[in-house]
Amino acid sequence: MAEPKKKSGRFSVLRFLLMVANLFVILGVIAGFMAAYISPDKSWIWAFFGLAFPYLLLINLFFIPVWLLIKKKYALLPLIIILVCWSRISGYIQLDFGKKTPAGETDIRVMSYNVRLFDLYNWKKGQVSESAAQMFNLTGDYKPDLLFIQEYHAGRKGKVNIADSIKKYTKLKYSYISLVESNGKTRPYGIATFSRWPIVSKGIINFIGNPANVCSYADIVRDGDTIRAFNIHLESIQFSKEDYLYVSEFRANAEEQELLSEGLRSIARKLKHAFIRRAAQARAVAEEIEKSPYPVIVCGDLNDTPSSYTYYTISNQLSDAFVNSGNGLSQTYAGALPSFRIDYIMHDKSRFIASDYSRIRNKLSDHYPVFATLRLQAAE
Repeated sequence: MAEPKKKSGRFSVLRFLLMVANLFVILGVIAGFMAAYISPDKSWIWAFFGLAFPYLLLINLFFIPVWLLIKKKYALLPLIIILVCWSRISGYIQLDFGKKTPAGETDIRVMSYNVRLFDLYNWKKGQVSESAAQMFNLTGDYKPDLLFIQEYHAGRKGKVNIADSIKKYTKLKYSYISLVESNGKTRPYGIATFSRWPIVSKGIINFIGNPANVCSYADIVRDGDTIRAFNIHLESIQFSKEDYLYVSEFRANAEEQELLSEGLRSIARKLKHAFIRRAAQARAVAEEIEKSPYPVIVCGDLNDTPSSYTYYTISNQLSDAFVNSGNGLSQTYAGALPSFRIDYIMHDKSRFIASDYSRIRNKLSDHYPVFATLRLQAAE
């Protein structure tokens, strides 16, 4: 009879170790969930859990079938955590098998696209690259009424005029282009908003200590209704090629241990810096959205995921087009980190209804463009 007792003892130890592991994962999931409410410029460590939130949640999900095989009642614990975090999960995945919404008279077709300077470094002899030409075609194919571009490049004087090309392909007559001002000079890059309807006023939200990232807004009049359209590009992580190599080719053999450790520290430092800078930028944008006298459309590259303080601060007073009408996973950054969505289309909760959200899987930039139809509702 001794042998069964030994097996039972080993089984108990395994169950104990699994429970400890599951509890650690659950604590990580809770920390990731809380990251949306805690500003990184007050306590930055939470932001790292926010970045890891979907991965920790997947590990937690794995424990459900494990517990069903070992101790069924313990499966309730990871299941409860998933239910508690359900609202956050909706920012990552949606299941919508509904039919395409028929076009309406008040529909506004919206596209947001970080174009990575229209592949500037591959331009030759006064001609844009093939990738840039395909970007122009892509924006024309989707026929947006409003087009929001981040990492815009104006072109080369006397050779390439990007605004003219965009207007030619999209038929959008009006634009607000905000170029970076640095050291008393106007640089040929920034953000740009193109509109089918007149832009009657405009403004800029500059971020302290960073002229390269900015938020602009344009007041657009459509059939007597004024809409304020925000175009956002928040602080990037500024990873180098070497940083991405560490992410994509994670190795830890003895010869490379010291180099790997320094690479991971470099990545962590850059993430921490970006988390902190984006916190203040997000609050500045949210304050301007709150002050808008008109219904708002908010688009752009937040450089942060749906479990972040950045996303929560800006989206808290808005609706997210992906959450309302998306389907599946929507990774908008084409690189390894940050994964999932960092590019967004949001809108006023009471005046717009989103439909037909899509992530356009065309890898011409390091970001995928996102598209949605917003139906303007009559004011109550």
